Amino acid sequence: MIPGQLVPLIKTAHAATLVEMLKHFEADIYPLLKAAGLPDDIMRTRHEFLPETPVKHLLALMAERADPQYYGDLLRTANREYFIPKMLRHLRSPETLGEAIEQMKTAVRHESPSATISIEYFNHTPWFCRFKDKEDTEEFLWAEIFAVLFLIEFIRLLSKTDWQPTCIAIQSKKADKLAEILNNPKTVLYANRNLAAIELSSELMALPLHLPASFTSQVSREDDPKALNFLETVYLALAPYLSRQSLSLQQAAEILNTSARTLQRRLAEENTSFKNVRDNIMLATACQLMENGQYSLTDIASELGYADIAHFSRAFKKLTGFPPKDYRKRFLAKA
Repeated sequence: MIPGQLVPLIKTAHAATLVEMLKHFEADIYPLLKAAGLPDDIMRTRHEFLPETPVKHLLALMAERADPQYYGDLLRTANREYFIPKMLRHLRSPETLGEAIEQMKTAVRHESPSATISIEYFNHTPWFCRFKDKEDTEEFLWAEIFAVLFLIEFIRLLSKTDWQPTCIAIQSKKADKLAEILNNPKTVLYANRNLAAIELSSELMALPLHLPASFTSQVSREDDPKALNFLETVYLALAPYLSRQSLSLQQAAEILNTSARTLQRRLAEENTSFKNVRDNIMLATACQLMENGQYSLTDIASELGYADIAHFSRAFKKLTGFPPKDYRKRFLAKA
């Protein structure tokens, strides 16, 4: 983990869409969710974000089980029907495809805070670029393939054409799996590059654009989303795993794609510890649930992974000085 580096996050709703894809070729999805490192309750979790690492694991595990062409078709469909429409709702009435791509830089940060996309010019030719810290893993490769397919489908959808890129560059060392999914011998692939990029053209960038009405007023028009610091991303990434009360430092480090030693050092630099992080996540979640009258204390204890309400009450009192039932009474009295 690089000093100052944030924990890459992805919205839980997006990860749930990939889990729905998994159901197309896996009868029992839970062993694969466990193997990927995703929470069992991902389809009903209340948490907005998940760490990116287990989601990348899931993409790679699904690739092992599916026919490449079939898997590619599923990824394209997910992009067209779910991921791209989510992004389009952040755009501000762009007049050209080039403007839409420029606005996507902010839209992507709303939906996936760790992602970086841009338009770069090489020899006066525009390229649609995506940069991530490079890893020599199958997980990185499949996350990159997913991103490339997203960029292609984004352009095809907005241009209303069957456009195919002339050249594609990827950071991964091999491009054979991407070539198999694209199945287009006219597209030249370059592997082991500094970033992933798709060659565009000035004509394509200047293409007039009229977004459907359904994509013009769905969300408030925010500027860049609120910047998160390292500690905030750690909390967001680990919160969905709260039901694992036995979650160890080593397990947390694996979820965050780092080593236990590095995680300890980075938390110490923030004047905290893994135990404090875990306790604070439990406390914040417990308080949030208690402020919702539909949950009993027994429900909350179970939701947080405690064996019974007595264990939960002792843990809560140790952190706050008073039992959970008193917190609930105080909150309800103020409401």
